[in-house]
Amino acid sequence: MVNKEEVFSLIGQILTYILGAIVIVQILRAIFGGTWDIENIILAIVIFNLTITFSISDYLMKLNNKISNLDKKIHGHMEWHKGKDNQLIRK
Repeated sequence: MVNKEEVFSLIGQILTYILGAIVIVQILRAIFGGTWDIENIILAIVIFNLTITFSISDYLMKLNNKISNLDKKIHGHMEWHKGKDNQLIRK
C-alpha cells in the first residue's frame, strides 16, 4: 500500500523542481533582456529558498527516525549478546 506522506513528499519535491526551473529561467531572462522586475525575482528566490528549507527539514526528520529505529535494534541486539534480555547472568 502506498504511504500518503511519501506521495505528498514526492509531489512537493516535483513542485520544488518546477519552481526552481522557473526561477532560474526568469533570472537568466532578466539578465539578458528583462522580463520580471527585480522585486519579483527576489521574492521568487525567497519562496524557493523556503521551499527547499522545508523539504530538507522533512528529509532530515525522516532520516532521524530511521537512525533512531536502527539504534534501538542495535542496542537490543547487543543486550541480547550480553544476556540481559533473557535474564541469563553468568557468574
